Amino acid sequence: MHGLKGKAARLFAQYVSEDLKVYARIADDSAGKTEQYATALALEVEELDRNTDSMEIPLGDIEARYESREDAFGNRLLIRVDPCDPGEYYSIACGCQRVPLKPEVIRRLKIYESMKPEILRMYDEVENIDGVFLFDTESNVMSFRTEYKFGQDFHQLAGVDMTTIHEVGVTSYDWFKFADKEKNPSRRAVWSPMAFVAVEHDWIMHLKAPIYRNRYEENERMIGIIGIHFNLDWLATNTIGKSAVKMMIVKDDSTLIGLNDAAKKDIPLETFEKSRFQPLNGFDPATTEAKTKFVYETLNLGHGKGEDVTSFSTRLRSEFRFHHELFGKRYTVLRERAPVLGLDFVALLETA
Repeated sequence: MHGLKGKAARLFAQYVSEDLKVYARIADDSAGKTEQYATALALEVEELDRNTDSMEIPLGDIEARYESREDAFGNRLLIRVDPCDPGEYYSIACGCQRVPLKPEVIRRLKIYESMKPEILRMYDEVENIDGVFLFDTESNVMSFRTEYKFGQDFHQLAGVDMTTIHEVGVTSYDWFKFADKEKNPSRRAVWSPMAFVAVEHDWIMHLKAPIYRNRYEENERMIGIIGIHFNLDWLATNTIGKSAVKMMIVKDDSTLIGLNDAAKKDIPLETFEKSRFQPLNGFDPATTEAKTKFVYETLNLGHGKGEDVTSFSTRLRSEFRFHHELFGKRYTVLRERAPVLGLDFVALLETA
């Protein structure tokens, strides 16, 4: 908007505002679609669970089709890796002290093979997701499609209990308790409270759809989740990345999700770069701690920043259009809200 005056400036701001509305709608539409698909998958798993006792499940071919791995303590892992384009599909049963790899666990692994077509369909049909995961915490079984190839990273999973991954420091919050009815009494699919860098060193948000046995009955209990990785880098590329106007995406806790190329020229704020974390072991608790600190501190516009940035982040929480000086330049700031994901799409129009 620099150099524009009067009606021309107002029209330009209106056009940019409309673009922001489109980007916010893209984000929420994609998030809503993700919720619908994940919920459908969770309910389908519940239906399988209700009927599992009546199913005839031959187990003889498991040994031939799955690789078996053991640890030094006698725990056993069964894993099958199927190539996809891109990425891979994993079917895994982790024998551990709580859930030894007995026939009933192997039977559950076999049952979940029937979920593969629906998991693949969700991955292919929903925008901005780079992983669809089925975690059965009762049987310690996983079935999932991901963008990445890390089958060899699972060589130490024998003996690993999924219910303890938060306690040992691999995740920044407890995936499973986060979705259970104590914290999620509606039993609906819920989004992670923060955007963060995942095990694969990607900038994502998590969606968790709880899987219940005997949902809403007196003896109900959550036996797992459908987990979705919603890739925020892809979302940024598909929205603000297409604009020549300076734009950014900010999470409602003041976390800077990203700047487009136009904004990076004049706004020297650090953003997430995957290369920063790629050399690190994503399963190492120290790496998880470093990522969490990076998100909550380095990328937080209200933490350790100059007064111009701090006041900017404060105003973003309540104002949709205002004038503000940032790094020595004066801007008209426009904001549009995507409430499902808690994201603000922001444009900065330089003024004289």
